[in-house]
Amino acid sequence: MTRRDFERLVARAIHMIPDEFLRRVDNLSFQIEDWADAETLNEAGLRDPRDLLGHYRGCPLPERTHQYQDLADVITIYQQAVEDCHRRTGTGLLRIVGETVLHELAHYFGFDEEAMDEIEQWWQRTDGDGIGGPGDS
Repeated sequence: MTRRDFERLVARAIHMIPDEFLRRVDNLSFQIEDWADAETLNEAGLRDPRDLLGHYRGCPLPERTHQYQDLADVITIYQQAVEDCHRRTGTGLLRIVGETVLHELAHYFGFDEEAMDEIEQWWQRTDGDGIGGPGDS
């Protein structure tokens, strides 16, 4: 898949996030890289770059004060890791990207792992609001 096609896929996944969440997004940038670098893998406690599909780096919303004036927070989606997951599991690319974007946004909003588990369970029950249907690629 070309980088441009993957960018469109990420944009589709972002637009599928409910508006009540997207309206609260402030000072956040989405980026795409092929693989996580060694520093990011170490930060995430991982060794294999295939295991990290996305990563949030920044100051979660609940931790920001009125004096917050930092550089934009960043959510990075790792294209080659996503494509590798798709090949290994057969799960649709849009579904993988959608779940990854949702997971990283949960970090941005300061959700703990328990809350993130609930969100991911909701995502699974709703089939990602259309994500991951038959023939999804």
